[in-house]
Amino acid sequence: MRAVGQSLAALLVLSVAAGPLGCDKGEEPAWQKPPERFDVTKDELTFGKKNLEAFNTMSSGERAAHVDAIKSKPGSFKGQGRFQVVSSLGENIADSELGKYEASVLVEDPVLYEITIEYNLLSNEKIGDGYPKGTYVEFTGTLVDLDYQDDSKPRKLVIKLKDTKFERLDA
Repeated sequence: MRAVGQSLAALLVLSVAAGPLGCDKGEEPAWQKPPERFDVTKDELTFGKKNLEAFNTMSSGERAAHVDAIKSKPGSFKGQGRFQVVSSLGENIADSELGKYEASVLVEDPVLYEITIEYNLLSNEKIGDGYPKGTYVEFTGTLVDLDYQDDSKPRKLVIKLKDTKFERLDA
């Protein structure tokens, strides 16, 4: 009986070391791959690679003017990322006048250089409700605030949108 237990233990160790059947260690399973439409570097996104590179090279005054121009065009901001969480905003929370719900969306891999992006999306609809963490999404909205942390390493954009329209990107 003891030999059977040792054999099972050895088999378990070998199966864990070998990894899941049918998957190479470097290959991502199909269900984890991003949908074809997911590309955070696309030019039509407000901070795709081309637009982020232009923004990065602007002086602080030019950046402020550019942000004001984007803010003045309701619903014009477009982005993509991976959904993290949605939460209700109580009446006493500062952003509650911009929306009843706030969804957090991240761009985990830098769009340009080492610059990462964090989105806080505000809406009166419960956007992202029921989506698992890591769901690929695309959204539009009106820019409320943008904080470019260009002195930090890695550099980071924290962007807040209101009146957000939210869409799950499926394969």
